[in-house]
Amino acid sequence: MMAVAERRRSEGAQRLAEALREHPVIASVRDEQRLDEALRSRCRTVFLLSTSLGRLAEVGEAVAGAGKLLFIHLDFVGGLGRDEEAVEYLARVARPVGLITTRTNLIQTARRLGLTPLQRLFLLDSQSLATGIEAARSSRAEVVEVLPGIIPRAVQAIRSQLPGALIIAGGLVRTPREVGRALQAGASGVSTSSADLWNMEPAAFAVALEQGS
Repeated sequence: MMAVAERRRSEGAQRLAEALREHPVIASVRDEQRLDEALRSRCRTVFLLSTSLGRLAEVGEAVAGAGKLLFIHLDFVGGLGRDEEAVEYLARVARPVGLITTRTNLIQTARRLGLTPLQRLFLLDSQSLATGIEAARSSRAEVVEVLPGIIPRAVQAIRSQLPGALIIAGGLVRTPREVGRALQAGASGVSTSSADLWNMEPAAFAVALEQGS
């Protein structure tokens, strides 16, 4: 099997990498009422973690109109199933760049439909870390989100084992220094619901790390 590092990145993964180079923070939107705030922010990417079946088309158009990349978490779309037909519907109606999921069986479906799958890994202990890395290898994940994202050692471990993947640190990241630590550990970007971080200059994260603030 060809390793991620040896394969050419998909178009969606390339676009995400470019967006993270412009601004490493991703607006994680759990309450759709905050979507407009995310679209006005400096962030180039939006992770939508809550919406409904009837809102998919409108949300997709709004994010595209703002010139940002949209990743939708399939599990949190109200009224939508959790199977291949659901992924096909989401791809056709919302037209996101990517799909966020913990379900490895849907990774290939998303890829077949031209979506960039983002595999979420919840790290509870060393065993879940090893299992998550193996799952990401098996699915040939190009984008992996590590939760919680405030554990630099876990980010470093996944970076060393999945050198070609885009690593996103997510969950419990609340301060500029925590963003800086995640990036220093090898994360490609950080997802957070903190609007203060959405609007900070990218250079501020390195400064906060140096100052310990």
